[in-house]
Amino acid sequence: MLSLTLFIYLCKVKKILFISLFLLLSCRFLWAAKNDIFSNDSIAVDSTKVSYFYQNFDNQYLGKITEYDTTTLSASFYDPVNTEHEIYQTLSNPGLAHKKLGFHHNVMIGFNNRLPAFNNYIKTEDDIIYPIIYQPFTEIRYMMGGKKEQHLNLLFSREFLKNLFITINYNIDFAPTVYQYSKAQNTYFTANLRWNTPNQRYGITGYYFHNKIDVQENGGIVDDNVFIDLIEEDKTVIAVNLQQANNLIKVSGFGLNQYFNILSPRAEKKDDSLTTKKRKIELGRINYSFGYQQNKYVYSDKNPLSSFYQSHDTVIDSVMTFDSIYFHTIKNFITWNTLGYKKFHNDIPFYLTLGIGHCYSHHAGYKDLITNEYFGSHDYSDFRVNAGIIINLFKSTRLTGNGELIIDGYHAGDFNIIGEWRQFLGTSNKNIGALVFDLNISRESADWFEESYYSNNFRWNNNFSPTTYLGLAGSYELSWLTLGLKHNTIDHYIYFNNDAKPAQHTGTINISSIFAYFNLKLKHIELSSHLSLQKADNESVVHLPLFYGKLKFGWNITLVKNVSMMQPSITVHYFTNYYADAYMPALRTFYLQDEVKIGNFPYIDLFVTFKVKRVNIFVGYTNLYSLTKDNRYFTTPHYPMRDARFVIGVRWRLYK
Repeated sequence: MLSLTLFIYLCKVKKILFISLFLLLSCRFLWAAKNDIFSNDSIAVDSTKVSYFYQNFDNQYLGKITEYDTTTLSASFYDPVNTEHEIYQTLSNPGLAHKKLGFHHNVMIGFNNRLPAFNNYIKTEDDIIYPIIYQPFTEIRYMMGGKKEQHLNLLFSREFLKNLFITINYNIDFAPTVYQYSKAQNTYFTANLRWNTPNQRYGITGYYFHNKIDVQENGGIVDDNVFIDLIEEDKTVIAVNLQQANNLIKVSGFGLNQYFNILSPRAEKKDDSLTTKKRKIELGRINYSFGYQQNKYVYSDKNPLSSFYQSHDTVIDSVMTFDSIYFHTIKNFITWNTLGYKKFHNDIPFYLTLGIGHCYSHHAGYKDLITNEYFGSHDYSDFRVNAGIIINLFKSTRLTGNGELIIDGYHAGDFNIIGEWRQFLGTSNKNIGALVFDLNISRESADWFEESYYSNNFRWNNNFSPTTYLGLAGSYELSWLTLGLKHNTIDHYIYFNNDAKPAQHTGTINISSIFAYFNLKLKHIELSSHLSLQKADNESVVHLPLFYGKLKFGWNITLVKNVSMMQPSITVHYFTNYYADAYMPALRTFYLQDEVKIGNFPYIDLFVTFKVKRVNIFVGYTNLYSLTKDNRYFTTPHYPMRDARFVIGVRWRLYK
């Protein structure tokens, strides 16, 4: 209770959120005090093991299960854009907009309800995890840094009734920085349940999510040279472009997924008890999924006449900018597949799924800044079909494929096809690695944001041609190493030009890359790394660093055998200099710029992590390179990274 009170005091957020947090923890400890009358004592497994799957029961039955990461090396990765295997272009502090340094084409056909620049801070149905646990499980993550920065995450899961599992995930990030008017307060809350009948004929998962992102946008510093040349060492007084601009983003939704096996399980009498006998031939199962999501974006600025906007469209309302966007989406899908009662561990001999779905989205339109009336309201509706297949041959070859096609309505004719050929060098259970070949082909029409937009500073109407995309990848994979290459060919690529407006390249663009992943643990040594070399054949449209990489090295020192240890570690990430995309807060979008090159510096973090049983406590010192006074540490033009600072945090796992 003392720890909970300390968290409440440090976070200083709305009382209602912490009342919910208090009730959640109270329930966790009240249940822990009771006898676990609903647990299944017959399961002969490690009761502290936690794994999870996404979206629906089918992924669990197909063996698409991920082990929960409990490594000490990962304990200090508290920021969603500071992960083991990715480097992001970010602004001055956590919680703000971000973009991957590696080329990434995010395929989505139909109405696009995503917000790429804040993707890592928004949890939707695709990000909700369904833990597989054998006793109540709670994990608390907390980090405290300079300038009152704090991050708190609470994950709780337990079996409340027989076969009824409930999981709650709460997160808050509060991150101010030394620069004027730059602060983020982001929260998300997700809750989900899963239940199936004892004979596994019927199962249901349900979920709810709510995200709120409230950030101050300063538009970056006015003059980079003031920072680079140390003209002003007190960073709190360095002039910034915007001082009264805010972005408010709310994304929430709910839904359910159900399955029903067509044939009932057969029961046989054995040892005076009835057990379930699975059929050799199944008629498969029917799945139904429903999802609802609403998005609301508000950009406001009390100084619309700021010089920051002068190179863009003429301001309509010179007193106040209040650009609001609202839309909601409803999805219904019915599918059939061959699963039945069978469960697999990536050894599926044959699997087939067929489905049809309907998607409906309503865009409320835009508010006319002169008449205060709304206009441009649209309803978007489409019907689509999808199919998937998995084939395993000779215990050494696995072929998978998925496809989706819009057959009627909004963006009819758009499609997305994904395929993979995995060839084990040996068998799936005993091999010296696997060769993996991936294929992705898609046709995508321009989304609503690229087609038409109306705001105080930006307005456009476009008639773009559909974009076609071909992605090819090949890799060699071991349990601890992946080496590979990718090639992307895009025809009629849509991007945001130097004026921060969408544009379309009429030709073909090719982007190629070579990459390597390491995850190695040898006695006292732990190593995690991601390296990538990439090149685009049209650098006027696609700006990428030639090389980027991240390496984290840890050394394990035993303090008390089987009880406690200490791990000093160092993390280094680096990218070559290039014309990194600029950021436009009024659009929540990155766009091309050709004036400022950034990069060619190491970003270095030092950590010491202490592990006692299931508690990891870490102390870190970040951005060591800033002590050299070589002030080139930008990852986005006009947004310096923060100086060296201390952070402290804890990751604590509890059972019962």
